[in-house]
Amino acid sequence: MKNKIVILSIVCFVIIIIQSCQKNEHLTGGQYNVSTSTDTLLFDTIFTTIGSTTKHFKCYNNYNGVLKISSLHLAMETNSPYRINVDGKSGVLFEEIELLPGDSIFIFVEVTIDPNGQNLPLVVEDKIIFNTNGNEHQVVLNAWGQDAYFHVNELVEGQWLNDKPHVIYGVAAVGFPNLDSGKTLSIDPGTTIHGHANSVLYVYKSSLEVNGTLNDPVVFQQDRMEDYLLYPADSVAGQWRGIYFFQPNQSSITQTEIKNAVVGIQIDTLQNNQFVVLNKVKINNSLYANILTQGGNVIASNSLFANSNNYSAFISIGGHAEFEHCTFANYWYGFRNTPTFVFKDYYQSINEQLIFRPFDQATFTNCIMDGNGNTEFVCDTLGKDASGFDVNVLFDHCGIKTEDTISNASLFVNCFPNLNTYFKNPSEWDFDLSDSSELIDLGKSSFITEDILNRVRIIPNDLGCYEFQ
Repeated sequence: MKNKIVILSIVCFVIIIIQSCQKNEHLTGGQYNVSTSTDTLLFDTIFTTIGSTTKHFKCYNNYNGVLKISSLHLAMETNSPYRINVDGKSGVLFEEIELLPGDSIFIFVEVTIDPNGQNLPLVVEDKIIFNTNGNEHQVVLNAWGQDAYFHVNELVEGQWLNDKPHVIYGVAAVGFPNLDSGKTLSIDPGTTIHGHANSVLYVYKSSLEVNGTLNDPVVFQQDRMEDYLLYPADSVAGQWRGIYFFQPNQSSITQTEIKNAVVGIQIDTLQNNQFVVLNKVKINNSLYANILTQGGNVIASNSLFANSNNYSAFISIGGHAEFEHCTFANYWYGFRNTPTFVFKDYYQSINEQLIFRPFDQATFTNCIMDGNGNTEFVCDTLGKDASGFDVNVLFDHCGIKTEDTISNASLFVNCFPNLNTYFKNPSEWDFDLSDSSELIDLGKSSFITEDILNRVRIIPNDLGCYEFQ
């Protein structure tokens, strides 16, 4: 009996050892990678003097074996303003870190920045990179580099002053579903607004009033101001999301430049008798479209919708659209197979059914639709015969670049196909008319007495947002 107990004890001990060895097996397959408690570490304290702060996150091994991190390092290495501490040791590079089954480690991150240093970017970014079994995992580090107003996933209203830049990180929302609406945000002349990657100024059932002037315009742009390795920072489209109106109340944007967004201005499904009014606005270098409307109410005058990776304007599926003395011109430097200007009054449902969404009114008067492609204008409407409804769109005294015929008298009145625009320097975003332009003096009489630069319009008016002087 005693021998049986001894043998049984030995067997149990051997099983425990085997199980322990199996549990602590080193995991080397590509399917095994570390996990972290966050993918972005945001240092959201606004410093006013040279400051230092520390944050931390955890790195996990969620498997039943030993996980080895080959290397853990800061992407900028010794040039980084950040310092990391792993298991009580400080540095910029750590190698051969083993995590036992189900174990975790704390990683502490410290940053020291003078936010008043004008040579720093608005947001100072670096990354911690983990290399494990051939896999790369990143944790992004962000801290404020200059003194500014930072709007980090917050509801905003009231007045934005022009004494410091405003930086949008995530969403700055004037109203938000199930939280708030009926608010107003007013932006002072001369204010600069910088959007971080994927950030958006979102206006929901509220009002936005942007009050730029010719000498003190309001500027919306990206937060990266230093140049890329091969490109100027100001030449790269899509660096932030843009301004997004959803069912907004009456809003206005005046003497404002919006650039380098994904969509400069998007207007979706406005409420009745509520308009977004654009006056002397420049939108340039968007990744998808400078202006995109989907059932929106918009009145635009003396405005420029210029270079874009895809569309300068995509006006679609209903609403009320009035554009007068506007220039839609796309001389994008890269490959593009999309037209400058698209008008469309239907969409295709998921079961391939055509859904007609007529406009209450859509008029384009004294406008230019031009670019460096062969066809820069598309009017894609179902038409009255197909829909049974009036399409309610009119192009009146417009210069249009197209290979298609524009002879339909119900859609086009005194329009001018394929004339030479001869902008001064479209590659440098200068869409003023040169003295060789064939669009001078072709405009219809208008109540608009100035151009985008406040220059007096002389009858007969020139087409587009600039009056040749």
